[in-house]
Amino acid sequence: MLVMTMKRLQMNLVFLGYDTGGIDGKKGVKTKKAIRDYRISRGLGDSEIADQKMIDCIRAEIIEIQKKIGANPDGVAGNETIAKKEEYDKKVKNYGWDNVKHFKKSEFNCKCGCGLNNMNLNVVQIADQIRDYFGKPCIVNSGSRCSKHNKSVGGVSNSRHLSGKAIDIYIQGISGNTLLSYTKQLVNQGKLRYTYLISNSNAVHIDIL
Repeated sequence: MLVMTMKRLQMNLVFLGYDTGGIDGKKGVKTKKAIRDYRISRGLGDSEIADQKMIDCIRAEIIEIQKKIGANPDGVAGNETIAKKEEYDKKVKNYGWDNVKHFKKSEFNCKCGCGLNNMNLNVVQIADQIRDYFGKPCIVNSGSRCSKHNKSVGGVSNSRHLSGKAIDIYIQGISGNTLLSYTKQLVNQGKLRYTYLISNSNAVHIDIL
């Protein structure tokens, strides 16, 4: 069992975007609220108790981020991780549609025709990498989705397509299993959060945190 001091818990929660009112090792009002907000957002229940399940969830989430930004994957948002994250965010901020090699922005528009395109360029950058790896045309089945279109295609209510963090793609002349094998490698490298083969097709779903 892995334990976590209150200061370390506060450090990690702040890193993940929660206001603990400071990193002082005290479980004050704001820290209690941060714990509750985190638990609710991750489906861990409405409570102010940072139990083992929550601690394990936080560590796993930070390790995934650390893998992606190139920091030591120890599950602790220390100075090195914070610096690496700032460096990574700066690099991503300077990455625009003009830097995308193989896709047009319109390819990721919501397929219902509403014009929504809220794509996160981090996942588009991964799609570029996949296209480079296979060297063949890569087709976008689904990028951005408005809530109405997401419902009409049977998407889950918290689909990452809604926030522009997911893409469904296939590659001409490449089997779905071959594509999936590669995207699973990207998951293991921390570049993707999740991937799976879409039923009855050669298309693969990829998404990021």
